[in-house]
Amino acid sequence: MAISGMVGGGLMALVYVSSATGSLGPDKIDGLLASSRRFNAQVEVTGTLLHHGGSFLQYLEGPPEGLDRVWQRVVASSLHHGIHELVREPVPQRYFDRWHMGFAEAPASVLQSLSQSQWRRSAAPLLQAPAASNTLGLLLDFWR
Repeated sequence: MAISGMVGGGLMALVYVSSATGSLGPDKIDGLLASSRRFNAQVEVTGTLLHHGGSFLQYLEGPPEGLDRVWQRVVASSLHHGIHELVREPVPQRYFDRWHMGFAEAPASVLQSLSQSQWRRSAAPLLQAPAASNTLGLLLDFWR
C-alpha cells in the first residue's frame, strides 16, 4: 500500500548513522527488517536502511509523531551503538512511499535479496535527479 503524503502536519525526514554492536547475521537482520516494517507501517513511516561493514545509515520519512516513535525504538535498540542523528528536516514529498523499511547490502537471505532488489529499482531515478533535501542527499551520497 502506497502512502501518498500527509495532510496538515507535513512530512519530516531524518537521517542517522550508527555502528553494529556485534556481528549481525542474516537471521538478526531479517528479524530487524520484519519487526521494523510492521512498526513503521503502523506509524506511517517509510524509508530505507543501508548497511555495510558494520555501519548503518538510515533514512526515514513520515509525520513528526511517527518519526519520534521510530526514533525512540532506534535509540533503544541493542543491535547498534554510536547512534548519531545527522539531519532532521521537512521534506516536500515521500521518496519511499512503498517502503516501510527498504534495505541494501550484499544479500545473505531471500528477504534481504528481495529488499535490495526493491532498493535498486526505486533508487535508480533518485540517483539521476538533484537531491531535493539534505536528508535525501545524505542517503544518496552514502549509497554512491
